[in-house]
Amino acid sequence: MNICVVSTFEGPIEDYMSMMASVEEEMKLIVSEFQVGVVDTGQPGISKIITIGNVIDMDRLQELMTSPKMLEWDKAHNNTDVMYSLELMS
Repeated sequence: MNICVVSTFEGPIEDYMSMMASVEEEMKLIVSEFQVGVVDTGQPGISKIITIGNVIDMDRLQELMTSPKMLEWDKAHNNTDVMYSLELMS
């Protein structure tokens, strides 16, 4: 299933990239591929990331996103994730 996750948080983009690097091995079991894009919010201290990926294990993705490590990161950065499913348009 192709999904898009829009993450909005307080702090620098580097914090997000560091967190993603820390779960890189687990992500390989969850998605066949993904891409991350940075959005310029125009608001100092507020960052936004758009992640698009092909999820091959939705249960594992849910486990990762609700893990204590991720919930702690979300709380520390006042993060909100909005998820969308994507379909190919021809």
